Amino acid sequence: MIHAFINLRLPKMTLRLVPFIGAIFIALTLTTRAADPQTDFASAKEAYMKQEYASAIKLYEGMIKSGNVSPEVYYNLGNCYYKTGNVAQTILNYERAKKLAPDDEDINFNLKIASLKVVDKMDPVPDIFYKRWVHDIAMLCSTNTWSQIFIASAWLLFIFLTIFVVSRTVGMKKISFVIACFFLATTSVSYFISRKSYTLTFVDQQAVVVSPSVYVKNSPDEKGSDQFIIHEGTKMDVLDEFGDWKKVRIANGSVGWLKQNSIELI
Repeated sequence: MIHAFINLRLPKMTLRLVPFIGAIFIALTLTTRAADPQTDFASAKEAYMKQEYASAIKLYEGMIKSGNVSPEVYYNLGNCYYKTGNVAQTILNYERAKKLAPDDEDINFNLKIASLKVVDKMDPVPDIFYKRWVHDIAMLCSTNTWSQIFIASAWLLFIFLTIFVVSRTVGMKKISFVIACFFLATTSVSYFISRKSYTLTFVDQQAVVVSPSVYVKNSPDEKGSDQFIIHEGTKMDVLDEFGDWKKVRIANGSVGWLKQNSIELI
């Protein structure tokens, strides 16, 4: 009987169906995996509504670790941490949500409310007015939105330049020329703003203090002199790094070094 079982052969039709069945299995597996983030998101929202904040936090952080990030995920995670009283993680996740959706009113409002709980109150060093304007304009929309404005303006510029070249009437040439000049200016400005937005979002590094408190030193060394102390939730610019130390600048312009494990990048 054992010998007969070992020598058993599958019908040719069954062998032909094996790749087909395998393909169906893979497709079903991928579909199930693709649905997981939606299921986790719904489960996290349900846990939040039941005030099971620890479970909701675990689900949202699991989504982030698997690469399923969005303004909604960071925003909801920030809400969960706010309910648990974790100021640092609340602000960190609101800031991450704002980075992806800078013009979202709910994110900006909740971030302002959470910032009231930060111990360190400091007046920011005022920028030169035109730098402040550029920064504010760049943060009005996301980088993708500014890029889309630039692309649309460039296409319209091309269209009206083409009309200007091929037109045979003076009136049409004047109109198309004026409109082309307008879109030339729009294209130039939107390109500059989109680059600024990209730099602010993806190049410039900012961080939030996640330790209850930390001394900022004058050098990347434990033996360095203490410059000042900052507390959880404080936001800062990251200027440089050396080993496991980060050179940072806080809102009032003070600069110093601290251990990287005391902060988390936005």
